Amino acid sequence: MTTAIALTSTDAVTRARDLAPIFAERAEKTEDLRHLPDETMADLLDSGLLRISQPSYWGGSELSLTTHVEVVEELGRACGATAWTAGVYISHNWNLALFSPEAQQDVWGTNPDAVACTSAVGGPSPSWVDGGVHIAEGTWTFLSGVHHADWIVVNAVLPPRSHAEDRPSMISLLVPKGDYEILDDWHTAALRGTGTSSVRLENVFVPEHRLLNFSDQQAGTTPGGKFHAHPMYRAPLDATWPAYLAAPALGVARGAIDAWVERTGKRRNAYTGTPISEQPATQTKLGEVTARLDAARLLIYRAMETVTDQVETGAALGFVRVRNRRDFSFAVRQAVHAVEDVFLASGASSLSTRSSIQRHWRDVHGVAQHAMFDYERSLSAWGRRTLGITDGLDF
Repeated sequence: MTTAIALTSTDAVTRARDLAPIFAERAEKTEDLRHLPDETMADLLDSGLLRISQPSYWGGSELSLTTHVEVVEELGRACGATAWTAGVYISHNWNLALFSPEAQQDVWGTNPDAVACTSAVGGPSPSWVDGGVHIAEGTWTFLSGVHHADWIVVNAVLPPRSHAEDRPSMISLLVPKGDYEILDDWHTAALRGTGTSSVRLENVFVPEHRLLNFSDQQAGTTPGGKFHAHPMYRAPLDATWPAYLAAPALGVARGAIDAWVERTGKRRNAYTGTPISEQPATQTKLGEVTARLDAARLLIYRAMETVTDQVETGAALGFVRVRNRRDFSFAVRQAVHAVEDVFLASGASSLSTRSSIQRHWRDVHGVAQHAMFDYERSLSAWGRRTLGITDGLDF
């Protein structure tokens, strides 16, 4: 367990920037391992970066949502897998703060450095038993960072407790390390080093205080949100969480552009010997991709600023929820386009396995494959709301 470090936003971004070259050097090792190296996890813990979203009550820095995004983005310039995994841990320190104070005590009472990850996919419905719920047996998939996690959160449909309740509800269940088996099934072309493996649970009891209703997370009315004063802990899940997954795409795109600029400065036309950097098409390409990325960044940062402001003023959040989901998906798509453009303009040698450009190209496409960034679904929700067909939240 490390000593608690109270960071400012400037401290956090600086530490991320300082660690980035180290993580870039480990990028190939991270891919080979298919999860973060132990030394990378130690660096992240020692830096205090994983606790920037943790409430100050537990010794965390409790920094703003925009700082969370900026930190993950800086890490993404070096290694998409490291940024993705760090973003998962940072987002979960925010999400864990939404659980009951008793659950938070379980997690951080003896180890304030504890981190968690989530699966929203798979698993059976648990059964109500005395004092909580029971999971007989089931497998949950896509738990990024599970190899270094101290806890996991799995989502499942919980049946009504009694006949008086009319329908099942989606519930998040908080489960400690030791109550699940990690399955070695993460073999991918993109985000290879995230360790996004499945877990198997068998005969597991989850006490009721470690359950969190999904609808409360969407509405920003969780027990933890009432316990902690900062408005970010009352922000709706769908208007907030996707930013942590979009931030690596911003960083990866910046890393790809950085590598392309460095590479382009050394290249010459194979037939004329003219520097590639002097070609108008090259200069135009650079202007276009950086504009795309700047636009993507502005959308994500606006999303995080707006949701906090709306919560703080008590404003209705339906508009922000739908707009943020639209903007997260659109921003990730712009990052993909930016990386695609520089990748295609990089020449055949960029296909080398030692080229960071090809790794960034693979990783940004991996980010875009996440269900949170279903492009048509997210944008059409905004369209339905604007056209008055629905409120846009039926997705």
